[in-house]
Amino acid sequence: MKVVWIYLAVSCLTIGKCLSAEILPTSKFTDDVIGENKLTLISSSIENIKTLTSCPQEFGEEGIYEISVPGHSPFPVLCNAQIAGAGYAVIASRSSSELNFYRNWKEFKNGFGDLSADFFLGLDKLHAITKSQAHELYIHLEDFNGNKRFARYDEFYIENELEYYKMSKLGAYSGDAGDAFAHKNAQFYTFDRDNQNSCASKRRGAWWHNACTWSNLFGLYYGGDYSKTLSDTGLTWEHWRGRYYSYKIMKMMVRPKSCCP
Repeated sequence: MKVVWIYLAVSCLTIGKCLSAEILPTSKFTDDVIGENKLTLISSSIENIKTLTSCPQEFGEEGIYEISVPGHSPFPVLCNAQIAGAGYAVIASRSSSELNFYRNWKEFKNGFGDLSADFFLGLDKLHAITKSQAHELYIHLEDFNGNKRFARYDEFYIENELEYYKMSKLGAYSGDAGDAFAHKNAQFYTFDRDNQNSCASKRRGAWWHNACTWSNLFGLYYGGDYSKTLSDTGLTWEHWRGRYYSYKIMKMMVRPKSCCP
């Protein structure tokens, strides 16, 4: 197996070092563990960690890697270098109706799906990643006509489970998809842990809901335009194709804002 190294910036301002990991096979998520082929951190020697100097933004390879961040045991992520440049970890991917995203709190906490297809990485892992250092968020959308748009936010941080994974930091928007994720300080909701407006239940999608408006990227996969009688329940990003359009492809990705020294 060909070995390729990725350098993940972790708490650069405080410890000034990066962690490395080897490219590894695909694994599927379950409720509590990462499949039968649970991955382990291959490179863990102090000598190797101390000698690393590069950062993920400068690393052109992509694939499934295992990373280690403070506050969580090592876990695999899908690294993408094609959509928006190197260094992005994909936290959610949707491209068909095969994977059901209308799931409960426990499943969104732990993650579900297949890293080689559609999946959600998990809120606990996402909290650990964004806590390790400052990250940016990139949202990629594609409609059924082959048109592509994006939304980038120059800072992104979610709190832990005790605060319902509140999105306490969402930086400045740039892109051409429109700012449909202006939900700063919104908590994450699922149908079994919903807000007072029952947004996750009404819109058939777990999300950082704020008065049930503008975006619902974990909503139902309808395949383009859908009827208003379905009441805003699609995979929607209202500021591009409108409220009643469900996109073909969606990816959410995060990347560290700075490299290690």
